[in-house]
Amino acid sequence: MPQFDSTFFVAEILWTIVSFAVLFGLLSRWVLPRIATILRQRTQLIKDEIAQAHKTRQQAESLKKEYAAKLAAIEKDAKQMFDASEKRVIERRKQLMAEWKNEMERKKLAFLEDAEVIRQQAIRDIRAQSADLIVEATGKLIHRKIDEYEAQKILEEAIEEFEQTPLNKTKETH
Repeated sequence: MPQFDSTFFVAEILWTIVSFAVLFGLLSRWVLPRIATILRQRTQLIKDEIAQAHKTRQQAESLKKEYAAKLAAIEKDAKQMFDASEKRVIERRKQLMAEWKNEMERKKLAFLEDAEVIRQQAIRDIRAQSADLIVEATGKLIHRKIDEYEAQKILEEAIEEFEQTPLNKTKETH
């Protein structure tokens, strides 16, 4: 084998050193600077991307905090609006109840007034019919007719006596 032959050993070492030096020179002059530049660019790109990622993360956290604050404010506003709406509903209900009570009281008073008018009319009708009945009954008892004035006087006395009886007084208290 020629590489182990000692006569060619010095020449092989020399050519190996020359080849290595030429290859090293070519690599260090053109190839290695390009590789180093690419590696520096790649390193810088990675550093920039990491910095951008940190910046984006900080912005995202900032936005998250902002949105959380806005959400809290919206929830607070919604609660205030709900509370205000609830208060308005309660006030409206109270107002409607007061109006209803006033209306019922007005209707009650109108009913009582109507009842009093009807009662007074009934008393007048009873007096008129009673006067006719008393006049007729008295006329039959006495076998004579009395005039209108006397009949009215007798009727008034009878009604006053009737109103003063205990039965009528118990009805008035109810």
